[in-house]
Formats: sequence, structure tokens, C-alpha cells
Amino acid sequence: MKRIAAVVLSLVLILSLFSVAHAEDSKVLNWFISGEVTTMDTTKVYDTISGEAVFLFADPLYRLDENADPQPNLAVALPEISEDGTVYTITIRDNAKYANGDPVKAEDIVYAVQRVFDPAVGSQNSSVTGIKNRLAVRSGELPVEELGVKAISDTVLEITLEAADPYFTKKLADTSYSPIPKAFAEEKGEGYALSADALLSAGPFILTGWTGTEISWSYVKNPNYWDADNVYFDEIIYQVVKDQNTALNLYEAGQLDGVNVDSDFIPLYEGQPDLIKISTLRMTNLELNINQLQGDGSYTPHPILSNENIRKALLYGIDRDELCNEVLNGAAAPAVGVIPNGIASSPDGQSVAESFGVQVYFDLDAAQKYLADGLAELGVDSVKLRLVTSDTDESIKIGTYLQSEIQENLPGVIIDLANVPSSVRFAEMMGYNFDLALGGWTGDYDPTSYPNQFETSYEHNHAKWVSEELTGLISALNNEDGNDFAARWEHLKQANQYLIDNAVVVPLEQAVKGYLINTGLNNYVTHQLGYSVFDLSRASFAE
Repeated sequence: MKRIAAVVLSLVLILSLFSVAHAEDSKVLNWFISGEVTTMDTTKVYDTISGEAVFLFADPLYRLDENADPQPNLAVALPEISEDGTVYTITIRDNAKYANGDPVKAEDIVYAVQRVFDPAVGSQNSSVTGIKNRLAVRSGELPVEELGVKAISDTVLEITLEAADPYFTKKLADTSYSPIPKAFAEEKGEGYALSADALLSAGPFILTGWTGTEISWSYVKNPNYWDADNVYFDEIIYQVVKDQNTALNLYEAGQLDGVNVDSDFIPLYEGQPDLIKISTLRMTNLELNINQLQGDGSYTPHPILSNENIRKALLYGIDRDELCNEVLNGAAAPAVGVIPNGIASSPDGQSVAESFGVQVYFDLDAAQKYLADGLAELGVDSVKLRLVTSDTDESIKIGTYLQSEIQENLPGVIIDLANVPSSVRFAEMMGYNFDLALGGWTGDYDPTSYPNQFETSYEHNHAKWVSEELTGLISALNNEDGNDFAARWEHLKQANQYLIDNAVVVPLEQAVKGYLINTGLNNYVTHQLGYSVFDLSRASFAE
């Protein structure tokens, strides 16, 4: 009885702590988010959690529908594209306003995109690609005014690319292409977007109650939004809930209208009408720090992971089928390579797996042979590596499995596991001085974004891998292939193969996400591409 009473008391305390219940006649949505937000600046977003958090107050040019096709949003129509495919002319709505009533102008989008590449801003955003002069601006060789984006008038925007990009219209659905008023941002200075008061929304909702560290905050309806008549909710309240049991208790008690369901719990809800599953393009990888950043700004080879045989031992020493089916209960599919299956099809209609072949798999004999060769080359009998993961339930579960699997299959490899807040993991990876990290990449409109992670000059090249060959392949994809899908597909195949042949990264699995969603919630959109799985901007409860 004491144990039962303790459980009941714990649940009461949890519900009191997270109490966000809304009256039945109010238009309030209680929602979840799986970790802390690293930034609310749309021009600096580089992780999925922050990408989701900015989605409700941003107002991108386009929004992706349920088929991942771009639909006009702030823009009144799809772009007009020049014959050579490099110049996009976009007309924005003349009735768009910020939350304070000021008009939204094309120059505000120009300023937002300039911020992504302005070296003084220091953005790590990786979603804005292909724009003319972007690299020269980011390096400081050219001023931001030379970036290939300009306002022709208050309502007409022109974007010039380095080369034709068949995916670019979809990329314009990214929140990086949301307007930011220059005068407001400059007035806030270094404090811009560090709190709700230091943001000016142009989107359907206004961020409130966030100063950088909260685990709960709100979005309230923006009365000046151009499409406010079609925004149902007066308020959307977000809760950071990392613990799965807590999340499910809150949902089942009616305190949350939606929660993610970790793989352990999906079998418990199979067949229920509120369980939905979304196949995603999220690749979970074991990332390797091959060259480490030193205090003087230089890089030196990692004493262990610069050895290719050690890396290949890790690549082939992990049973992905077991990870996906037994550890994750089918809530994932084994990785087939660096590029996820389903993001695109070959010119003759084949999937990535069919066209490229399955490039990553479990081969214990090969893994142990690579390990023996690597240890001999290093002149040691064993090595110790630190693996850092986020402190969410699923990350801890995967990290624990990897620790056990590697130590069992690769005798002599010792794994120290560190479960830390997402922001700490991001900081370690972006500091380029770690051993192993559980990371990943979410479908970013263009398959090129996956191999591009490891290109020499790329800021999210956590391995600090240096390769003229890979740079050449990425350059061809970004600058030469244009709308030639045959050439593009061949270069994607070569880049994928190169990264596996050199064991630059260890792809693990492709996520299938499970969620419990209030069955009364309608008109939300789910999609694979971009940062946010859910578009709640026009969601509503059944009347």
C-alpha cells in the first residue's frame, strides 16, 4: 500500500508541476518538445529541437504540405524561375505584418538571409545553400550586400543561385527565409532572439515566457498575422518532457495533447486510434572525431580514430538489425548508407537502397580483423573512447546498446558513456574535440545535404575530415550538375560510397517516429522534410 500511495503521490506531484490543462471551451493546445532549445534565432537554427521551436512564430515563404510539396505562404505564388534555373523571383503578400503592426517587406527577408552568412553573426545554420557568393560572404571576402539575394521592391524578392538546383523551391520552405526587421534586430544587438521580448514575430503565433532556459513556454495567437482568421488556437503551450513515463502520464491525464512514444512503449499502443507513426529521413549516426581542435586553433589527428582500421571496426562491428528490431522495437530501419532511403529516387525510379546497394551491415569477422590490424598499427592492446549522447530516454538507450555491443564484439575497445543535455552535446561536437558522439541529420530537402556534412570546409563536419575528392563531388553536386539528374545521382552515389569506404561516419538507423495525438486534433500536417515533423499553424480541435 505504501508503494501504491507513493506512485499516486508522485503522479499528483508530476501533474501539479506540469499542469497546463485547459478548459474544455478554450482554444489552447498543450504540446511537447523533447529537449532544451539551443536558439530561437531563425538564422542560427541548426538542430531539430530548435527548428521545431521557431516554427510557430516564423513565417517562411512556403510551407510544405502532407506530400512535402511547397505551397505559398508568405509568398503569394510559387517562384518565377529564369530559363537557366538560377534566378528566382518571388512576390510576397502586401498585407503581411509583424506582431506590432509594422509591414513585412522583401528587404526583411534579404536581411534574414544575409544574417545566415554574415561572419559577424556567427551562424551555424546549414539549411541555406546554393545562393550566389554565399561562401565568399561567409569567409569575409565579400560584404553581405554581395550575397545573391535582393529586394526589387517592397513586395518582390530576387534570389540568384550559383547553379540550377531542382530542390530550391522546397528549400524556400525553411524558416531561415522568414522575415526579420533589421532596425529591431540591430536595436536588440547581441541580445536578439535570446528571449521572447527580443523577437518580433511575423508568423501565426507570438513567443512568450521564454528567456533561454525555461522548460515551458507559450505561443499566443498573433492578431496581426495575415491569415489570422484561419489560425484556430489562442495559445499553444510547450513543455520540455524528456522522461517517457512522465510524458505518457501527462498525456493520459489530459495534460498534453500530443507526446512522442519511444520504441519501448509503441507495442503498448498498437491499434489505438491516437497512435500515429511517421517514417522520417532522420539518420542517427555514430560520429567520429578524426581530427581534433587544439587550443591554438590547429587540428591534429585523433590518436585513435585517425586510424582507418579502427574506424572500420566500428563500422562493421554493430548489428543494426538487432538495434532496430530488438532495442528500438521496430521504430527504426537499419541504415543503408550515409544517404537515407526514401529521400529521392534515381532517374530510373530506384530507391537509394536499390540503386546504391546496402553499404553498411554487420560483419563480425571483418570487424575483428580490422580491429586487430588497427591495434597493431597503434602499437597497443586496447583503446578507450568516450561516447557522448543526449540525456533523452532514446539516446540513452541507443548509447547503452552501442557501449555493450562494441565492447562485446570488439574486445579491447572500452567505451565510457556520457549522457548530457542536448545543448552540451552540441557544444562538444561543434568544439571538434570529442571521441564518439551520437548524432544525426534530418532530411534537409536535398540528398546532397547528407554527404555535405563531411566536406572539408563545412561547419558541421564534426570529424574535421579533409578530402579534395569529397570536396570535388560536393562541388559538382552544388555547382555543375544543375538539373541533370543522371549526373547528380551518380555523384550522390560516389559521395555515399566514398564516405563508407573511408569510414568517415558510422550510419546506424533511420527513424520511424511514434506519437500519441489527441484524436480531436485536426488539420495539422506531418512531413519528413525540414526541421519540424508537425506543422501546427492551422491545427484545430473538432468543434
